[in-house]
Amino acid sequence: MSEKKFGYVPSKGGLKDIERPWLHYIEPFRMAPHVYSVGGNDDVCVYLLDTGRGLILIDTGMEQSVYLLVDSIHRLGFDPRDIKMILLSHYHGDHVNGARLLHEISGAEIWLSEEDEAMHQLHAADTIPFRTLPYEVNHFYRADEPVVLGRFAIHTRLTPGHTPGATSFFFTDTDDVTGKTYRMAMHGGVGVNQMKPENLAKNGLKEEHAHRFIRDCEEMAEIPVDITLPSHLNQINLWPNISPDKQDYGNYIEPTCWGDLMHSRAEAVKAFYPEIYAK
Repeated sequence: MSEKKFGYVPSKGGLKDIERPWLHYIEPFRMAPHVYSVGGNDDVCVYLLDTGRGLILIDTGMEQSVYLLVDSIHRLGFDPRDIKMILLSHYHGDHVNGARLLHEISGAEIWLSEEDEAMHQLHAADTIPFRTLPYEVNHFYRADEPVVLGRFAIHTRLTPGHTPGATSFFFTDTDDVTGKTYRMAMHGGVGVNQMKPENLAKNGLKEEHAHRFIRDCEEMAEIPVDITLPSHLNQINLWPNISPDKQDYGNYIEPTCWGDLMHSRAEAVKAFYPEIYAK
């Protein structure tokens, strides 16, 4: 890319009208050779991976936007009933509240970290900002055991901070035509307000939670990544840079993006603890 386009943009408050998600519909678009953005709204991202032996979803979005997600999958020429796995990045409702409905459509097995399954159960009765739609977790992630289906072997890493069990994903994808292979990554949750001292205390979490997030981000910044998958469109300024050609993923190949995102999020949390991280 001749000009750097991607970088962290502060959230504008999420989906503007949760009860009318069609007003914020984003058409599906290709992020990598076999990876598509299918979230169907201008906030939360959902990714469809065409494994060649069925489909994988990373996150599901909200209950209110599932029908837009299903429509997006159909528009790409896939069948939602071919979803075999649903990989959840963390337990927050805007990422998981479609899990039960999509399981009912496809029979797909649901994955989540053990730490966030405990949080899921703890907050199962929550109704603010929206209800938690119950779902059953079938598998927990293992750092030493990738999630494998077809052409994809997805390595997971526990990256607590945004939630105690936020999970990050690392995998490669190869273009069938050019033969080029791209390294891809998605952080399980880069929102940092949960790591303010007062919010950690309110949620019964120790300060070490925030320091672990900083260390993880700084370590992961050194991992080479060609295409960064945000969990919200604002996280790498993706929305205004969606390619007009929805099948052209070349616009998203930016090897500096991942490291910049990791460093920026680490610095944001450090700002909550100036007595430790003051320069």
